[in-house]
Amino acid sequence: MKKRGKIIFRIILIIALISGIGAGGYCAYEWWQDQEMQKGRPDLVKDKDGTNINASWHKYSEYQKELRQKYPFINKASNYVPPRTWDGKDAIVPGLVTTKSYNFSNKKFDTAHAMTPQGITVAGKYLLITAYDGEHKHASVIYVLDKKTGKYLKTIQIKGKPHLGGIAYDPVAKNIWITGSMGGVSALMSFSMKTLKNYNDKTHIPIKYDNQISIPTIERASALTYYDNQLFVGFFNMYGRGRVASYSISRSGKNKGTITNNEIKAVTGNVSWSDPNGETSMDKQIQGIAIYDDKIFLSQSYGSGDSKLYIFPSTAINALDEKNAEKVIDMPPYLEQITAYKGQLLCLFESGSKIYAKPHILVMDRVLSLNINALFGN
Repeated sequence: MKKRGKIIFRIILIIALISGIGAGGYCAYEWWQDQEMQKGRPDLVKDKDGTNINASWHKYSEYQKELRQKYPFINKASNYVPPRTWDGKDAIVPGLVTTKSYNFSNKKFDTAHAMTPQGITVAGKYLLITAYDGEHKHASVIYVLDKKTGKYLKTIQIKGKPHLGGIAYDPVAKNIWITGSMGGVSALMSFSMKTLKNYNDKTHIPIKYDNQISIPTIERASALTYYDNQLFVGFFNMYGRGRVASYSISRSGKNKGTITNNEIKAVTGNVSWSDPNGETSMDKQIQGIAIYDDKIFLSQSYGSGDSKLYIFPSTAINALDEKNAEKVIDMPPYLEQITAYKGQLLCLFESGSKIYAKPHILVMDRVLSLNINALFGN
């Protein structure tokens, strides 16, 4: 019996050693992959304000090669079909390596190294990209780029550390809207194009909002887009179905340029409670929403697997289920907000953040611009 026990013990010991060697080998391989990934990064180039303006992970040729190999259909819609506008195409996402921002831990301005892109929109002559600190220490920011050249212009500081899941531009009232939170519930905030232009990035003072609207019916606003005098707000749900609600923007009266519904009740100052004009359910894990002509686009992402781009007819607004999608397209991992502009779909990914950059995925440190017609094979 003792002999048999010794044999079993030795077998267990051998299995444990083999498992340990295997786990150690896998960790060593992961470490080696990460080191190789770090070696290939482009040289760091900073703007005078300390924000890096170089592509954070890939040289352009390497990025294009990997896109061709891993996502040939997406590469075709981006590069083989002439774009209907070059605005925003392949624009480098700045600040992913270094961004000057207020550090709430030590209560001073220093450098954040883990900014994580979330939202994108075209506003006038600008391309705006929102980001939050993946290490949850620094204030959230908005990067301002020239939409035609992709040149970095400045960084806008946002009050607090909101996730900044969405950003949209109302070209009629010339207001920029972002998602945030107030008192534990979702909210929409806005500031004017004039405020954006006049913002002095040397002072590091958070930008002032003209409107702050609580939207308690949306638990966590993660997606935002403007279309036809309305703001469409989406709720991200990790496990179940989310929701999207539409809010009309008033074009006259005392609430001109901001949200109105059948019932707006002033709370304090310019804060108002708001209920959506119309709601619809949508698939879980939705990160972005865009509307163009008679199509609705939803971006879906969670984890390091392929993201999904769902395309629906506008008639499906009350039934945004996967089964009703006209097309479902595989996209690189960590797809966040999308915005439709002049026949192109501009796509932003958070994989450029050091929090999500992995050796085995296509890390997207640039804005991906897709010809919308090409997505349908036209």
